[in-house]
Amino acid sequence: MGFLDDAKKKLGEAVENAKDFAGDATENIKSFASDAQEKIGEKIDEFKHGEDGEESEEAEDEA
Repeated sequence: MGFLDDAKKKLGEAVENAKDFAGDATENIKSFASDAQEKIGEKIDEFKHGEDGEESEEAEDEA
């Protein structure tokens, strides 16, 4: 029965390692998604401000 006990212990350790890995992977994905969302927001703001800046420059040229 020593073989089965050892196999059960090793399987339990493997499951715990998989849970830890999955938890770490989940945190990494959340962090990546958050960073991506922030950068997309920044690019949208840059685009909006770029358009506003161009419009105001054109308005100044016409005046």
